Amino acid sequence: MVCRAAKKVRDEVDASPRRGIPIIWSEYNATYFNEPRITDSLFMGPWLADTLRRCDGLTDMMSYWTLSDVFEEQGVVKRPFYGGFGLIAAGGIPKPVFNAFKMLHGLGTERYDVDSEHALVTRRADGTLVIALWNYVAPGRSGAPITISLQLRHVAARSARVLRLDAESGDVSGAYQRMGSPTYPTQAQLQQLLKASALAAPQEVPIVDERLSITLPAQGLVTVEVAPGQR
Repeated sequence: MVCRAAKKVRDEVDASPRRGIPIIWSEYNATYFNEPRITDSLFMGPWLADTLRRCDGLTDMMSYWTLSDVFEEQGVVKRPFYGGFGLIAAGGIPKPVFNAFKMLHGLGTERYDVDSEHALVTRRADGTLVIALWNYVAPGRSGAPITISLQLRHVAARSARVLRLDAESGDVSGAYQRMGSPTYPTQAQLQQLLKASALAAPQEVPIVDERLSITLPAQGLVTVEVAPGQR
C-alpha cells in the first residue's frame, strides 16, 4: 500500500512541470486502524524492511507515524498494547517495530542490487557489508521458516555478526501474555516487560567456504554485518 502510493506520486511529479520537487511523506504505517496483530507484532520487522526495499528512490524522506502510542488523537490509553501507531507502547515499552528501526539504522549508505524479495545488501563507508534478511508472512497467515544462503566472494572475514528480531529476541508480546496480559502492569511487571523487549546480543556466525546460511522463522528479521578483515 505505502510503496504503491509512493510510486504513484513519484510518477505524477516526474510527469509534471515541477519534476525534481522534493517528495516528503510525513506519515506512514502498515495500517490506519488499531490492529494489535499488525502494529504491535513481529510482522512489522519484515514489513518495514520490505517497505524500505520497495520505496527506495521514490521519496526524499519518509516519517513513520508515530514515536509513541500515547498521543492526543487516540485519547487516554486503556491498555499497554492496543494496536497503536507508535514505536513505543505506553510505559515506554519498545515494540518489535522499534527494534526493527534500531537494526535497520545500521544499514550502509551504498546499496547493491540483488535478485531477492527477502534481502537488502548495503555497504558502509568503512567497507563493512550490512545485509538485512527477512521472512515476510502476512498477518493472520501461517508461514514456514526459510533458509537464505549468502555467497560472500572476495571477503576476508571468517565470521559475521548477526542480530535477530524474532519471538526469542526483541518481541515483548510473549512476556506480556505469560503475565496474563494485565491492563495496568505493576512497576515490577513493567520492568519485566522492558527487559523482555530488548534485542538479544548479536551472534558471531562462521563463514565457511565463502558462504553463510541464515534460517529465519516466519516474520523474522536479521541484520548481518561483515567487517573488512573481520576474524
